[in-house]
Amino acid sequence: MALPSPEKFDNNLIRFLVTIVETNSMASAAEILDVAPSAVSYAVKKLREHYKDPLFIRSLHGVKPTALALNLYVKFKLIHDNILKALDIDSEAISPARKIYIRADALTELWITDRLLNSGVVPEECIVEFKYSVINAEDRSHRLRTQEIDLDIGLIIPGDRNIISYTLFDWDYMLICRNNHGTVGDHITKKQFAIEPFIAHFSRFNSTILLNNFNELKDLRSKDPDVMSESPVTMILNILNHDLLMFIPRIYFALLKKTLPIREVKCDFIPEGKISNLVHLNKKHANDELLNKIISILKQGH
Repeated sequence: MALPSPEKFDNNLIRFLVTIVETNSMASAAEILDVAPSAVSYAVKKLREHYKDPLFIRSLHGVKPTALALNLYVKFKLIHDNILKALDIDSEAISPARKIYIRADALTELWITDRLLNSGVVPEECIVEFKYSVINAEDRSHRLRTQEIDLDIGLIIPGDRNIISYTLFDWDYMLICRNNHGTVGDHITKKQFAIEPFIAHFSRFNSTILLNNFNELKDLRSKDPDVMSESPVTMILNILNHDLLMFIPRIYFALLKKTLPIREVKCDFIPEGKISNLVHLNKKHANDELLNKIISILKQGH
């Protein structure tokens, strides 16, 4: 087999190979290089033709470089970095911020985003992408083991030695309604709660304690909640337009009240039960400085 001709090589392909190897994804490479996905596909095609090697093999979670691609990466990375230095370009300045992948439910996403923006860690040190909001504990564990997710924030993930966990806070539930609710005042009795329209956030993957608590609340009523959904944000937005009641974790109330005309309804019948919300990460990331900084920010004040 004839060796590839250096004179026919398009040097622009160097940055494509480097970025694909570093991201393990042709789609992510297109995003980072700010080009259309078709441009990345074309670059890979030209590289394959030049080196007579597949270079990248599709896998379940992106693409996997061949041995030749990894060998080329080592050489191309040096060339790529030297070009940036020769042009007097700060490579850190033009490189995108590190992307942190987080799994959490919708309300927790809102709370996390607020804290990370207030701290400045987003966007100064990283950007955040939320993924896989509603999945079971086994899938959450898998996403962490395969490092598709950097941090998982939610209920306990049992029995996985590859995962370490830290408690962020314990959930304390409260009852809320819109400010101008037509029939509910500052307090509500069990008797009134039993007849007032009520909506509920429902998840297929709630903890046993949480399910028992809300089954106990349902027993106070003669009928099920008027509406149930896996989207707590949808539920909260609906109470703004209707005389409805809803339970939410107290930790999110102050943040929601900043922008939404909602209020607490005092009651003495919410079941007690300690429900911990935890942050989980792969053991391989135990000493990751940025992830530990994010965890520290989320734990502040709890």
